[in-house]
Parts: sequence; C-alpha cells; structure tokens
Amino acid sequence: MKRLSIILATAAMIATPVVAQDNSDPVGRNDNLQTGSRFKRQSEAANVTDARVMQKAVARCVVYRNKQLSRELLANSDTVSIDFYKLDDVDADGMFDQLDVGDCLGRAAKYGTLSIRMNIQFRTLRNLMAEEVYLMDQDDPLVLPANAPEYLENRNYATGRHPAAVATAKLSDCLTLNDVANSDALLRSRPGSDEEDQAIEAIFPSLETCAGEGIADAEIERSMVRTVIADGMWARMHYGPTAPVAVAEEETKDDDA
Repeated sequence: MKRLSIILATAAMIATPVVAQDNSDPVGRNDNLQTGSRFKRQSEAANVTDARVMQKAVARCVVYRNKQLSRELLANSDTVSIDFYKLDDVDADGMFDQLDVGDCLGRAAKYGTLSIRMNIQFRTLRNLMAEEVYLMDQDDPLVLPANAPEYLENRNYATGRHPAAVATAKLSDCLTLNDVANSDALLRSRPGSDEEDQAIEAIFPSLETCAGEGIADAEIERSMVRTVIADGMWARMHYGPTAPVAVAEEETKDDDA
C-alpha cells in the first residue's frame, strides 16, 4: 500500500519534532483499556490525539483547497482503494502534490515546530477526506427519509467488490441508518474531545445491532469508529438520493383465518 512520508522544515526558534502516525487500521495499539459504562475503549495517549487532530486539519485543508477534485476522488474510491483510472487530474504518483498535502501539513504544524513528519496511506487520506467533504457539503445534520434503504446498493467500489470494502460499507450503512443523529454529532466533534466520546458511547447500541453483541468484548479504537461513520455519512449524502428505496413488507392475511 502506497503511503506518503513528508518532512517539512519550517523557520522556528525551538526544534520540536511532531510526528503524526497512521491510526486508521482497526488493530489494537494500546493494552491500557478504559472501561466505559457500555464497552471497552482504548485509552488514547495525548500524542495519538494530537496526531488525529493534525490529520483532521490536513484533510480539511486539502478538501477546501480542492473541493471538486475531492468530491470526484471520493466518488471513485472506497475505504480500501482509489480508482485512479477514472480520475483525470489525479494519479498515484502525484496525488499528494496535486492535493497540496505537503503545504497543508505545514500549515497544520504547531508554531515553533522545526520539522514534521506524517506517514499516511492513500486510503487513510481518502477516509479523512470523506469526513471533511461531508461536513463541507452538509451544513445541517443529515436527515434520512423514512424509506431510506438499510444498504446503499448503488455504492461504487473502486476495484471491484473488495471484501473489506464491502464489509465496511455494510457496517457503515447499518450504523448510519440506525443512528444518523449521533453519527452526525460524532463527525462534528473534535477528535479526543468529550463530545466525541459521548457520541461514540451513544452509537454503541447501533454497533451491537450492526456488528453483533461480541463488539462489547472488543477493543474499540475511536479513529476506527470515526472512519466507518465518516464513510457511511458521506455515502448517505452522496448515494442516498438515488438509492433504491426500502419497500415495506405488507402482512398478508389468510382468507380462511
């Protein structure tokens, strides 16, 4: 998987390196668990929170500098891969330059930083962009119609129906249908904030519904939940208006009853 590794030098009085890591993969990285009232959450170290805040700032900068291109990239990708063949203005080798990622990283750096490095995969940047495009295009919380389908069958998959991309899509579609209000609240919260924690806590019943009761015994990483919800909310906004509507099953009565 391709990834970006950027080092930027900025004029500063104090040399304070800041490292932003790629935290997109749903694999436990911290054995120190915080047990909440409903489920296990990984206790997030301050540097991890700072990294997530920086990643969000970079993605927001990228999206607002490249609004239409960002929308096109999302429409031709999924949570696993990007279909560069369908993108006229973006290619794999020049993606980060074309999206101004380096400059956005420099702008996101704290004052006084001498150098900064961010390792980020294509798919991680894409998933961060999904959150920012949703927030850019959806001023008010998304409201789903009563006949919204459980699954968005008109979703586009970048390179065929990759099992991981399909599984994530099914989960995100289910979560956003079951709790669109708290899903929206999660994306509007700051990474690492109490509001983020409260939104994830509120979404947990839907996680049990969509992922199974075994989720209560799993280690839940905030960034993973946010990635899944961001994909779901962007997809509801983008594909929802043209998705086949859900048809209610009518109960049939036995004439002899």
